Amino acid sequence: MNGKSGVLLVRKPEGITSNDLIQNVKKKFNIKKIGHAGTLDPLATGLMVILINQATKISNYILSSDKSYIVTMKLFIHTDSQDITGKVVQEEEYRKISKSLVKEIVAKYNGYIYDQYPPIYSAVKVDGRKLYEYARKQQDVEIRPKKVTIKECSLIDFNQKLGTIKLNVRCSKGTYIRSLVSDFAKDLETIATVIQLERTSSGGLNLSEAKELEEIEQKDLMSMYDALMKNDHTLIEYHRIRDIKQGKAISLSGINYPIIFIINDSKDVMAIYKHIAHDLYKCQRGLWDEIPLDQLTEAERNGYYD
Repeated sequence: MNGKSGVLLVRKPEGITSNDLIQNVKKKFNIKKIGHAGTLDPLATGLMVILINQATKISNYILSSDKSYIVTMKLFIHTDSQDITGKVVQEEEYRKISKSLVKEIVAKYNGYIYDQYPPIYSAVKVDGRKLYEYARKQQDVEIRPKKVTIKECSLIDFNQKLGTIKLNVRCSKGTYIRSLVSDFAKDLETIATVIQLERTSSGGLNLSEAKELEEIEQKDLMSMYDALMKNDHTLIEYHRIRDIKQGKAISLSGINYPIIFIINDSKDVMAIYKHIAHDLYKCQRGLWDEIPLDQLTEAERNGYYD
């Protein structure tokens, strides 16, 4: 990537960890710094938003976006991990569940806000340790709920004979689809586990734009500008770039946003600024790529853009 910063949209296959995928991308392009905007379980497939170099610093702003998934659950079975890769801990005899009841529960979760308990096999931290660390050592731990929003929930398919339900879900940051499936099953007065899961979008970034690892090329690197625009963040063009690179506070009249991203006239994202008082904004983080001096224009060297 020649030290460039940006975002890669990669289609994760089933059966590997998110970290495996990220490390493969890092090795393929000899990238110095790499991150992500949300992991996927090994079972899950779909969109991975991979952040390159300076783009790793905008992780929280991409992570905060809604996510969309297509999930298939299997009724009458429950595993310790709440997906089909786990150990079966409970089974129920098959019974007929009406499609009208399934539709009723789907309607309940469409626009539903509730306190959700994360799965015991998750990376949520309690007292400095991840929940799955407690689970692996079979230690008791108090799991605290978190308020989540299911923005949209729609039924794709219900196979009464096989006891499977397929949903399209759009949800807020921090929602666990495995927990949603367990909660959905409770409303059907049964149990369930995830057998298939695919992430189809993260904010304004969509799976249709992603490529397999083998297909990804350097030209597929999306700029931070485009990624932030697709996620509806506020980008402001500013000409005194020297002030930005020196981390100075700046005054912007008529603008009142809690967080803004400063760009130059080439649409390079230079920094994150936070509103502190009236028209005053304070630098939070620099985001520019270091460019050799002999590649800069005279205006860039002087720190201004006309």
